[in-house]
Amino acid sequence: MTDHQAKLPLTPRLPAGLLTPVMLRKLAAIAEKYEGIIKIAGNSIVILGLCPEHRTQALGELGLDTQSLAGKAVRSTAVCAGKPHCPRALQDSTRLGLDLDTKFYGTELPGKLRIGVSGCPNGCSEIFVKDIGLYGTAGGYTIIAGGNSGRKAQAGRIVTERVQPAEVVPSIEKIIAYYQTYGQPGERLGQTIDRLGFEDFVACIGIN
Repeated sequence: MTDHQAKLPLTPRLPAGLLTPVMLRKLAAIAEKYEGIIKIAGNSIVILGLCPEHRTQALGELGLDTQSLAGKAVRSTAVCAGKPHCPRALQDSTRLGLDLDTKFYGTELPGKLRIGVSGCPNGCSEIFVKDIGLYGTAGGYTIIAGGNSGRKAQAGRIVTERVQPAEVVPSIEKIIAYYQTYGQPGERLGQTIDRLGFEDFVACIGIN
């Protein structure tokens, strides 16, 4: 095995991309200790260039789970800064993003599913190219479904608007249940919606 083949990345799971300054310094110290390189990737921090035994040791020293999902499941929720950190935020996207991550992360599905939450219509979490996207307005959240930023990129479509924060998780449950019921193996949510029809999707999930 060559040195290049032996090197592995370590991506600690950081719900909503949040971590304390203490944890950030610890990540830097571990990367330095094991001669790794730090890369910022979306809501994740990746330590690159670790050999397998150092990767295992580093994960134990961090005391964190690894974000290792690569199969057909709900991935970590992407979240913007939101209230009170962003002056443009109209809703607390951080709190909602953490709630969604806690509820749905790792849920097995016909294909992978990404959720993005933004506190305002600027959509800093790229909500229109997530399988499920949400953005905050003064009247509540707008829910978008069917986006995808992959090789067959497509924009999601607005499903409903002015959803109150307390109703978002039940609404997302309905979308995920639809996907679990009707999605074919390897099919993304947007492909399922396109195959069966957007109107059928909206009628089935029953979100007003």
